[in-house]
Amino acid sequence: MAPWKALPEHLDPQAGRLVDRMRRLKDATGLSFTALAARTSYSRSSWERYLNGRKLPPAEAVTELAALAGADPDRMLALHTLAAQTWTGPQPKGATVPGTSGTGPEPEEPASEAAAPEAATPAEPDTPASVPPVLIGEPAGPAKPARARPARRTLLAAGGALVVVAAVLAVVVTLVLPGRGSAGTGEEEHRRVAAEEFVFKPDRTYDCDIHRFEGRLYAGHSDTQDALLQQISTTWDVVEAQCLLEHRGYRIGGIDGAYGPATERAVKRLQDKEGLVVDGIMGPHTWEALRR
Repeated sequence: MAPWKALPEHLDPQAGRLVDRMRRLKDATGLSFTALAARTSYSRSSWERYLNGRKLPPAEAVTELAALAGADPDRMLALHTLAAQTWTGPQPKGATVPGTSGTGPEPEEPASEAAAPEAATPAEPDTPASVPPVLIGEPAGPAKPARARPARRTLLAAGGALVVVAAVLAVVVTLVLPGRGSAGTGEEEHRRVAAEEFVFKPDRTYDCDIHRFEGRLYAGHSDTQDALLQQISTTWDVVEAQCLLEHRGYRIGGIDGAYGPATERAVKRLQDKEGLVVDGIMGPHTWEALRR
């Protein structure tokens, strides 16, 4: 099999990682571009553009290639979502949301745009894109003219009272709400949720801290009651839903925070059992049934 050509320099690590994984899957199938086109919904020229990093592949192309290679489509879709957020080249026709594809396979393109012979592909660095520094405070500039300090009563009238009220409410929420329902019931003192921002990482899975609070089940990652989740969401809410689905006997294969086909199938089985609309989308009614 001919070596792969180098990826375009403008691709960031996430996009390069997706293309590299797709190249490995194609190599695992042993299929040529012509044979790959015959086995999927996409043309030879389309596959050449996708696998040479010249165009973001649709999500359907990623799942079809994963199926041919016997790989996990959920993890490939999660990589696709991350790549779509930073892809700087052409997007799939009809794409409207980062990480999703258009309404169907893209049309054939003229043969003159066929990819050049493949060459060796250098390994992409497995590091996140650089993050711009955060500026704290006001930017440097001309000094502001001094103003007379207003009286204490004027400050309160202009907004100081709102700050005091907000602070009091924050204290009330912190000290009172977490303890509601715990006295004399043996329930948890509060609902434990994840504190840090969720970042999807391939091959990473999470533990579940199943506990009950005020008659509802929680898994220690999110306390949402109405978050809308569908393919391909990647949040702590997804981790929470996956934990509770597994706890209730709906197997999904791994708690990774990626709302893929396996999670959607488990949600549909739950919805069917509970007499809900079977659409595979987590919403308020499905959360209510899942946390009971």
